[in-house]
Amino acid sequence: MTNTKHTKEVYNKYAEMYHKRVLSKDNIWHKCIEKPAMISLFKDEVKGKSVLDLGCGSGPFVKKLFSLGAKKIKGIDLSDELIKIAIRENPKVEFVVGDAKKTPYKKEEFNLVVSSLMVHYFKDLKPLFREVARILKKNGLFVFSMHHPIMEVSGRLKVKIKGIKGSLLRPYFHNDKYNWTLNEKMKMIAYHHTFEMIINSLNDSGFIIERVLEPVAPEKVKNLERSIYKRTHKRPSILVIKARKK
Repeated sequence: MTNTKHTKEVYNKYAEMYHKRVLSKDNIWHKCIEKPAMISLFKDEVKGKSVLDLGCGSGPFVKKLFSLGAKKIKGIDLSDELIKIAIRENPKVEFVVGDAKKTPYKKEEFNLVVSSLMVHYFKDLKPLFREVARILKKNGLFVFSMHHPIMEVSGRLKVKIKGIKGSLLRPYFHNDKYNWTLNEKMKMIAYHHTFEMIINSLNDSGFIIERVLEPVAPEKVKNLERSIYKRTHKRPSILVIKARKK
């Protein structure tokens, strides 16, 4: 289950704005935290391989994948407008509009599937993970990032008890949807997942987890955006997982 219609409508409406924001030098999350963490998990295994960018958006990750030595890259996203931009920016790459749970690709077509900040849009993870397993070759890699389970349940209301400062933690054991804002205007709907849900869904879909990262901002971010630096060093915002098909 996903809020596919809503997600598609929002990304279609703000496609150009989203594309510019992703490429912006001020996008600390993408440039300094999330993407470097993802790349660190597959950079030694991408050369000469076939890669799918699942939930590719406007295709900003493609050039980096080629620079790392990927032989063939394809991309799929549910947003028509984002795919138009992806084709415009990368005319030699095959991009399609489609459902990540039911892709048009052949069985065991790819060596590597990457997915950036897309998984949290799915309430039930198993259909998505099983489709990734279907299109991956044996021993193929699935590297993805998503909202960290702690992020959504960390309350914004700060408290101070007997000199100890902290934030409230909302209920953790659920799979409910939540609302969040992307790029100040994009009102998005995503789903909370516990670590148990994520890990067991991967395992049940034929994957073995090899590495888990909870990336924090590097030292250089302290001078670029101190609030982000402090936030990531207090509690996690992003979860990055490397899983291998059995």
